[in-house]
Amino acid sequence: MSMAVVQDEDKPWKTDLARKSKERRENVVHDIEELIKKAPSFEEALRIAVETLKKKFARYSAVTAYVADGEELAVHMALERPQGPERVGATGGPLADAAHAHAPTLVSDLVASPAWAAVGLTTGSALVAPVRTEAGLWAILEIWSDFRDAFTPQDVKLAERLTSALAKKTPQA
Repeated sequence: MSMAVVQDEDKPWKTDLARKSKERRENVVHDIEELIKKAPSFEEALRIAVETLKKKFARYSAVTAYVADGEELAVHMALERPQGPERVGATGGPLADAAHAHAPTLVSDLVASPAWAAVGLTTGSALVAPVRTEAGLWAILEIWSDFRDAFTPQDVKLAERLTSALAKKTPQA
């Protein structure tokens, strides 16, 4: 009896599922970008982004938007986020470090990064994307999953596109 090695190319259903998933994600991102453009204010655009991400992606356990408020980051809106502080310093700490990055920060295993416990995230994984304009940091999106390694490169691209659309919505400095 011989066992043939089955390659992914031999599984058309797998390729079809991946294609459909990519198309769905692209459609959702496009829809959110359009909603952001049509929103009457930055705050409303941020609310729309948070609510739509949470609604459309079941593996996103929580979505939180923080806004820059002087020397702190303050929770603007949180959907199903674990208990954590309403305000954190804009310098020092993992959330502030992620906020000051120029690209989304991906933490695949929060258990291995105990500093995140200070902001209420002790298990799973997190994706934090800053909303930056020429004037500086305006806000951040924090997407949390209670599963380790929950985020893919496509999730990072999604976050980049949404924060770029939100940055265009901020008032001119």
